[in-house]
Amino acid sequence: MSTTTIEDQLTDVRRRIARLRALAQSDAVEERARIQRHVDALHRADAAVLAAERRAPEEVEGKLGQLRTRLAAAESSVTADFSDEWTTFAAAVEQELRSWDTYVERLQATAVARAGTSRERAEAAIADVRTRRIDVFDRLTQAWRDVNGAWREQRDQVSAARDALEQEADELSAHFN
Repeated sequence: MSTTTIEDQLTDVRRRIARLRALAQSDAVEERARIQRHVDALHRADAAVLAAERRAPEEVEGKLGQLRTRLAAAESSVTADFSDEWTTFAAAVEQELRSWDTYVERLQATAVARAGTSRERAEAAIADVRTRRIDVFDRLTQAWRDVNGAWREQRDQVSAARDALEQEADELSAHFN
């Protein structure tokens, strides 16, 4: 991948992160803490791309892919958080879960390249993230059955599971960066 292409992609990613940061700084946003958590994770992933450019250029494309996928999960998460109806919320959560699947697959590819105990720990952590992802999906599925006008309560339960997934995924990514 050429440096120009990497820089162009990073410029686009940083513009999108800046949009999320602006939302996190808004006084009118209840979800400020969650958005800020996303922004912090995205800044760490951006720093990992820059570090790879200096130390391990062969890893840049993989790190950039991880950053873009983490950004997609964050954007879907924010869409879910700002939704005013159940169908919009559920669709955004489903998209968020697809992004997390891709993100974990990218991290797993990195884990496969490792050897020994570090790889075993990474694979165990990946299994934990996948378990959290399944929990979110199960809660969303249950919520679809129970929504009956009380969708905000269902949304809160799904969002609690999403929080746990996000935190677990961010701990996992810290292991790789």
